[in-house]
Amino acid sequence: MKKALLPFLFFALILPTVYAQKNYELTNGSWYNGKDFTPGTWYVANGLLSKKAPAKVDSVVDLLNRYVIPPMGDAFCSNVADNPSAANMVKIYTDEGSFYLQILSNTQEGRAKTQTLLNKPGAPDAVFANGGITCTLGFPFVKYEAPAQGFRNPEAIAQNYESLRASSKMLGDGYWFIDSKQSLDKNWEKIMAQKPGVISIYLLDSQRNGGKENRGLTPDVAKAVVKKAHKAKLPVWAHVETVEDVRLGLKLGVDGFANLPGHDWDGTGDVKQYELTDADLQLLAKKKTAVATLFSHAQSATPRPAVQNFHTNTLKRLFNNKVNVVLGSDDPQRGGRAELNYWHLLGGLDEASVLKTLCENTPRAIFPKRKIGKIEEGYEASFLVLNDNPLTNILKVRASAFKMKNGQWVK
Repeated sequence: MKKALLPFLFFALILPTVYAQKNYELTNGSWYNGKDFTPGTWYVANGLLSKKAPAKVDSVVDLLNRYVIPPMGDAFCSNVADNPSAANMVKIYTDEGSFYLQILSNTQEGRAKTQTLLNKPGAPDAVFANGGITCTLGFPFVKYEAPAQGFRNPEAIAQNYESLRASSKMLGDGYWFIDSKQSLDKNWEKIMAQKPGVISIYLLDSQRNGGKENRGLTPDVAKAVVKKAHKAKLPVWAHVETVEDVRLGLKLGVDGFANLPGHDWDGTGDVKQYELTDADLQLLAKKKTAVATLFSHAQSATPRPAVQNFHTNTLKRLFNNKVNVVLGSDDPQRGGRAELNYWHLLGGLDEASVLKTLCENTPRAIFPKRKIGKIEEGYEASFLVLNDNPLTNILKVRASAFKMKNGQWVK
């Protein structure tokens, strides 16, 4: 028997227990089609979306002309694993409608403690990179070694750096030191034994300073890592510092960039050192390489017009060249909204391009083999129902009336 669910307050109160594992007819919705919204009716059956009515419809839900979009994601989530407040962060992501997380660095303990919070109904799905692959004493060595040795204050870390250099408590956990192809061969089986869902590498001025302390991999070692990862059918995401690093990553065939050059620029020096050429952008677009900008890292209490102008222009050029821009935050305390809010603050961006980034590009970059990120036949029945049109103001994505994940309502 069909059942109309109105008003929404009643709907919200009863959906967690009554409507799990049922088939739905969703009427009077405006559905995201990749560009704008199309009014119509969709069905949910066996956790999938369809335009065809199933043999049995358990409930009819009137969406009251609300706007329906796929869930969002965070391609550089750094606030869930190794965070004492992990449960709260998972709730923040769920509440904001970010159902797909890519954790590009974590310890094994951090993964073990958070796995039970993720990849289940009503919570985000996540992939873990585990330890980042770098050179001996390269970044992120200090990020993980210092806390393990009891040092968290920057001043204390600086004062005790020599003792940190002599320790390697988190080696093979928070980070891997790989300086040669032989070293990679020796450690690869151990890396794979930790079951990473993605490989995270560091290219930090690689062609000039690769292999040096506080830097990252050499080009030859990076090439070997990418080759092994792809043979194991694992994507590779690169952390970069220079334009040359981006070009190297493209040459090696990395699947994504965790940031762009100039993401944390302070406004001093010549901005041209961070500017990608039109040819770079066209190649990024051609290869469909995912790009997280991480521009919000340059925010400060003091206005920086030069920085904001550079970021605004870069974002426009990325979108205009059809680059596969994704959202990544790398924010230790907030969800993906930090980066989105900064983009909105910059102004002048095409809302449709940003919405596509949030709902289509990012989820599909994290889980490329899944049918997510679109409202299409046979895709996973996961979506957000918004009160207002996000194409008039992208921050409207924050005001969802209710949500569904894989055919089940999310409280």
